[in-house]
Amino acid sequence: MKITKITFLNLILILIISCNAESETDRKSEVKEDHHPFLMVQKDQYETLREKSSTEPWKSIKDDALERALQGSKTSAYDLQYYIGATALAYILDVENAQIHAHRVRDAIVDQYSKLELYDGGDWSGVVPPMGSFFVAILALDIVYDALSIEDIQACEDVIKNQIFKINREGSWADVRRGTHGTWDIYKGDRTTPDDDYYEGIMHQITEDGVSPVTNHYAWERVGGGNSRISKSGYMDVLEFTGIDQRYYNNERLQKFQRWLFGSSVNCTKEMAIFGDMLPTQGISNDMLHRRVVNFDMEAAGYAAWFHEGTPAIGNILTYILPKSALPEPVVPSSKLYENGGAFFREKEDDPNGLHAVLYNIKSQDEWHTHNEVNGLALSGLGNRLLVNGGRLGEPVRAAYLNNTLTINGENHNSRLGGGIVEGFTSEGLDYASGYSGPALTDANHFRNLVLVHGTENTHGYFIISDEVEADAGAEVKNYLHPANQTTISTISANTEYEAVIDHQPTITGAKLIIFYGTTPTHVNIEKVQSAVQDRYPGYPEHNRLETVYETNTDGKINLVTVLFPHGENYAKPLFTRIAESGFSGSLINHGSSTIDILLESSGAMEYGYENISFHGKSIIVRTRNMLNTFYFVRHGLKLNHAGIGFESDKILSIYTRGQEGVVVSDGAAVRLVGPGMNSIGFNPSVTILGAGDDFIEVQLPAGEVRFFANEQFHPLGP
Repeated sequence: MKITKITFLNLILILIISCNAESETDRKSEVKEDHHPFLMVQKDQYETLREKSSTEPWKSIKDDALERALQGSKTSAYDLQYYIGATALAYILDVENAQIHAHRVRDAIVDQYSKLELYDGGDWSGVVPPMGSFFVAILALDIVYDALSIEDIQACEDVIKNQIFKINREGSWADVRRGTHGTWDIYKGDRTTPDDDYYEGIMHQITEDGVSPVTNHYAWERVGGGNSRISKSGYMDVLEFTGIDQRYYNNERLQKFQRWLFGSSVNCTKEMAIFGDMLPTQGISNDMLHRRVVNFDMEAAGYAAWFHEGTPAIGNILTYILPKSALPEPVVPSSKLYENGGAFFREKEDDPNGLHAVLYNIKSQDEWHTHNEVNGLALSGLGNRLLVNGGRLGEPVRAAYLNNTLTINGENHNSRLGGGIVEGFTSEGLDYASGYSGPALTDANHFRNLVLVHGTENTHGYFIISDEVEADAGAEVKNYLHPANQTTISTISANTEYEAVIDHQPTITGAKLIIFYGTTPTHVNIEKVQSAVQDRYPGYPEHNRLETVYETNTDGKINLVTVLFPHGENYAKPLFTRIAESGFSGSLINHGSSTIDILLESSGAMEYGYENISFHGKSIIVRTRNMLNTFYFVRHGLKLNHAGIGFESDKILSIYTRGQEGVVVSDGAAVRLVGPGMNSIGFNPSVTILGAGDDFIEVQLPAGEVRFFANEQFHPLGP
């Protein structure tokens, strides 16, 4: 009995101790954490954030946030992400009403986010918009955490957890899953190490030169930080701020991407160039993450300031807290070359009617939304996209014949990857790039050469496409152009000149596009083709396509020259004449005002003569005004002479010369430059002077790009 009594007392004691321990555990679980906020801001930053709200652009962002917080929100994913992000910012900046704003965040989560429909299983709308919105909700809860009771916090956390875990961590639209689940994991303390899957997913969407290999639309909406999928890109900001993974802001590839995005991927009207799965009706919003470009790169930020000039940021924690500074002064973008991505050219002046040209050619990676458009074109001008493609979505619109490229014997490209941009330069008045087909064509080679001739006081700008094809003898080369036209393409001269009114989803009306074939095709076919998959976009209008057909010679080769000239009100159309001679072909363009352009192509195997021009090269452009040479361009040539002006080289090179200025690219060559004042030009980088005399200079060029310029102080043979 004595033993039993002692055992019973011990049991009671154990139960008492256990109950006390459980009570202590319960009390601990009811104690609020003391490290919030920490996902994108900390409390010691609040005062600085409040101080800057008296100056622009922060004052306008604050005012907009306060207004949005007061208005409330519909129970929809997008409306809620704007509202809750604005209300969380108001909590920081509107100190007197901070508790009210905190309760607004709580109520939005408990009463509205709890009603959002999330469902996994293949429906984009059930995954991407709500998961993106919950990303902003998690950030907002982190910010107002200290102002809520433990019961309120638990209620909010329960809603978020129960809702977002309806969506698996793995599945379609992987980055939005990783972004929202990953941010929640950091909030709960479950992730303290870098997210390699997310990082690798981001890097796969950018070539080493910063270009999107996916489609322009998805470049802006995914890595670019679109509001429609905000956690896909915003997650990297959380990883950066918390210090868990700081591989993003200082990442050279991402910095290049930001420069390309804001500076190259959009045309002079600030619309996306069309490539990949996209429609001309898809635009770019005033997205919240755009302003955080300053965290990556100030050159890109200058382009972003140009893009958003006159458009204030909306009031949200993402626009106010994330950017380390305001956008700098606007910087107008300029023409750029991306070896792994393409050529993105634009006229120099900041004019919404200006020309913009893309020669798209990626060589390292592609994705489901990528089209078979190696050496594809995207042209804009006069306020419109001048060319479109097969549109979207997926396999039915990918084929090469639905894009602005060419095929051999009508066969689709073997790959969506090409050989990249293999040569080119940008310069004052003319930009040039050469793209190589690489693995896209089987047993054939295609070099597409794009030249953008900039407008001047006397002439309007235009595009020149010269194609060099090597295939089997007698192979059928089909060249496809898709003007943004859905009514009628007018035949001005059969097999030679065509005119398309730009009326397929135009931005502004009245623009037209002349397509002039300098090289005679065997025939030209005009037919309607799809602009989008009809079961996804029922009733979306078709557009007209030009298919020009050529045949390779007995050596399996053919070179083509095509001119695309936009015109309309205040943009007069010049007169075009085809040049067809033995061994070469091309176009004569009479702009009026005594200005004439001569465009010629040849095999490059021998020297040819046309009027007062002698040349040895694959393609040339010569402009005269009042019978005098204004500029010349030669691709892969050895010689050009136009009335005593030109060059001669011992090795193949490409050259553009305007007066005493120009640029040349080669593998190294001894070259003689001839023309007024050429004996005193300077070079960058420096070259070896071989000789000079009246109006000429002979130099040994190093491999690569060399620019030359007027230099009155330079006298290679002494005073």
